Amino acid sequence: YILGAVGVLQFDVTMARLKAEYAVDAIYEGVNYATARWVSCSDRKKLDDFKLKKQANLALDGEGHLSFLAPSEWNLSRTMELFPDIVFHKTREYS
Repeated sequence: YILGAVGVLQFDVTMARLKAEYAVDAIYEGVNYATARWVSCSDRKKLDDFKLKKQANLALDGEGHLSFLAPSEWNLSRTMELFPDIVFHKTREYS
């Protein structure tokens, strides 16, 4: 799983709560992603091409929706330029 937070302390709080409330021992390690965006495209072929070329930066959220994990804001901007038909969403409504 990937958990995003603002500040390292949030991860410590999460680990402590998992232990105290659910008796779960958990560990965490850093990843080199600066931001994430949910992605969509009305053209299936273009989406498949994007998925093929960016597979190392893709993940599914808890509901199975595709997201792009960018190592930097520059990388996100460049990817958006290279794939103009892909829509990059900052937020997504959960059902």
